[in-house]
Amino acid sequence: MLISFREDLWSNLNMKPYTVCVERQHLSFPSIFIYGHTGTGKTYVLQTLLNTLELPYALINCVECFSPRLIYEEILNKLHNHYPAPENEYSSYERCDTFNDFVRMFKKAVVSEDLVKETVYIVLDKAELLREMDANLLPGFLRLQELTECNVTVLLLTEIVWETFRPNTGCLEPLSIYFADYSKAELQKILSSDNPDEYSAEFYASYINILLGVFYTVCRDIKELRHLVRIGVSLFILLPTMWSAVMSQRLTLLTFSNERGFIKV
Repeated sequence: MLISFREDLWSNLNMKPYTVCVERQHLSFPSIFIYGHTGTGKTYVLQTLLNTLELPYALINCVECFSPRLIYEEILNKLHNHYPAPENEYSSYERCDTFNDFVRMFKKAVVSEDLVKETVYIVLDKAELLREMDANLLPGFLRLQELTECNVTVLLLTEIVWETFRPNTGCLEPLSIYFADYSKAELQKILSSDNPDEYSAEFYASYINILLGVFYTVCRDIKELRHLVRIGVSLFILLPTMWSAVMSQRLTLLTFSNERGFIKV
């Protein structure tokens, strides 16, 4: 099942709010696969949604947690609200070496943290890196709800499509959600909203429109475009002055050229 997702959380899901906002203890999808190009808002939208609804979750970046053990322990740390610090010698809440240990410790954490009547969300960002780890890691996370017998949903965030992501050993198929690239109008609106106080809204919107006219066909990454906007706005302001200086120099040279003939006479 594929859902295209972006601007309005409800309308793009083609569902009414009451069909999505069920009771917190209701069983949810075992796994959700969220994909789209970088800079399309996957992590931001999901984290904002989870924070706004005050849902229990653990967000794991698979670049930072580059081994199964680090992933297991970081999930358990966040469920227990444990933070490595000098006081605990930067240690994890519990040592967890295998997926079987993780299943057992996860069930224990759900009970001890009083999350039995909640849906716990595990968000794995840059999830394509899971394919380079243990062969049973990805299939295990996709079946985590079944293995733990807990109400848990695993969300996989990635830039690649499910057909490329799917493990060769077979697995439980997740619900797929696609984040499309921003349209030019969406980028114009987002970038214009960053308008600094020293520039008028009309001027800044015109600048964004000109910049997108140049770069939109080759770059739609909002982070890259924001960087271009920041470094280019000062140059954009200087252009009229620079053009005026160039024209003034050309006029001076032209005048001197005309006067040179008069001087000779």
